[in-house]
Amino acid sequence: MIDSLLSNENKRFRDEVRRFANREIAPNVKTWEKEGKYPDSYYKKISEMGFMGLLVPEEYGGEGGSMIDLAILCEEMGRVGVSIPLTHVSACCRSIAHLGNEDQKKKYLPDMASGKKIGAYCQTEANAGSDAGNMSSFAEEKETHYLLNGEKIFISNAKIASVLIVLAKTKIVPEKPSKGIAMFIVDSDTPGVSIGRSEKMMGRNCSSLDEIIFKDVQVPKENLLIPAGGKGFKEIMKEFNSERCGNSSFCVGFAQGAYERTLKHCKERVQFGKPIAQFQGISWNLAEMAIKIQQSRLLVYDALFKEKKGKMIAKEASMAKKAANEMAVWVCDQAIQLHGAYGYSTDYEVERYYRDVRGWSMGGGTTQVCLNRIAYELLK
Repeated sequence: MIDSLLSNENKRFRDEVRRFANREIAPNVKTWEKEGKYPDSYYKKISEMGFMGLLVPEEYGGEGGSMIDLAILCEEMGRVGVSIPLTHVSACCRSIAHLGNEDQKKKYLPDMASGKKIGAYCQTEANAGSDAGNMSSFAEEKETHYLLNGEKIFISNAKIASVLIVLAKTKIVPEKPSKGIAMFIVDSDTPGVSIGRSEKMMGRNCSSLDEIIFKDVQVPKENLLIPAGGKGFKEIMKEFNSERCGNSSFCVGFAQGAYERTLKHCKERVQFGKPIAQFQGISWNLAEMAIKIQQSRLLVYDALFKEKKGKMIAKEASMAKKAANEMAVWVCDQAIQLHGAYGYSTDYEVERYYRDVRGWSMGGGTTQVCLNRIAYELLK
């Protein structure tokens, strides 16, 4: 069904990504997880493929791709059990491309598109996860710069990023705290920027989540991306739709990968004289897995095709994320169950798929936040 919606160019891109993922990525995933990081060669390869600059306009050295291309990329990479630096591709590059002025675009986008510089999106704080308005990071306006102080946690790419997209308050608005939030571009080598503690997570072991500390960091005024007040915070939040769709596509990909491995196992595993896939209890479970994956995939593309037509997709992106997150956890759990004791073994990949997808339901808005957004859009 999805094939009928995709252009020939989309299909060629999907085939290209799938060949690359199967050839260059899949054979190395176990090794990378044991080492606890993606090697430099991984970033080099995905940069050479154009993935890092997928959403960067061609005039700034990128691929000029669409959100549909991003969904294809995320699903195909998730299918072999890895992620790309999603916050770099969507939240960082897309924020500068959509919200930045010409000088900002020329200064940052070419190096980010080539992979020479990697971005990190700095929003979450200890007391400001889903409630962005509760953040305490503050950028005090001076004559020639802003003086930034604060601490951000659970930041992807923190240790390798050269460009930081930072949300911080520039004024206090008691009646509407989010109105005081502005967005800045901060070079990670600016004095006062440092890496704090690293989080030890149950999954996604190839990429770390770290604390970034800003202590009296001088941010040039020309690096203000979006000022506080007006429609600033709404513009910032629009970029979350792209991350939620990317997140959802990763979940679809991880679930598809776990399902394919489970289907193969059930066809090959013989018990009581026949492959276990021939038992009704098993075959129905496999059918449910396939249905749920396709349902979530369709929700993602429903959001993306509406976005392509210029429509607001806050509701659709939240629906896709909520559904895909829950679907992926369920499918990967069933994959472990249908593998039996083998599914619990690290020799088989499905346990890693489960650990990795469990984390996606927190990033980019929890299930509860997505439900709140859906309800708001339905009732307004």
